[in-house]
Amino acid sequence: MLNLNFVTPREGEGTAKLTVHKSGRLGFSKSAIELLNVENYRYCKFAFNKEDETDENIYMVLNKESDEFSFNISKAGEYYYIKAKNFLSDLKIDYTDDAKTYIFDIYKMDNEDLIVYKLKKRIIKKQK
Repeated sequence: MLNLNFVTPREGEGTAKLTVHKSGRLGFSKSAIELLNVENYRYCKFAFNKEDETDENIYMVLNKESDEFSFNISKAGEYYYIKAKNFLSDLKIDYTDDAKTYIFDIYKMDNEDLIVYKLKKRIIKKQK
């Protein structure tokens, strides 16, 4: 007897991502807003994996309260963003470069006591 388990299509949902804008902001995609439940948080923190120096990913944690590591999550209409010029400069990301677009794909991670999101950088080179 064959017992089939069908897969639900999810392609139309879009990718949860942060896009680096020419203004130095990190903009949340609609899918990211839903995945992260951003409307319930005002702050986020970014971190690196100190256990693995070859890990180039950035890790993000959302917070309702601010501390010395917090970035403010701002809202304009339906759009959520983080002012991140200095952070992007520290990462050596030239957000003003018209030839490239930087995107961070967001993945929810399983962690024991904290909800952590992995940000994996993608660079899209624009056609001339």
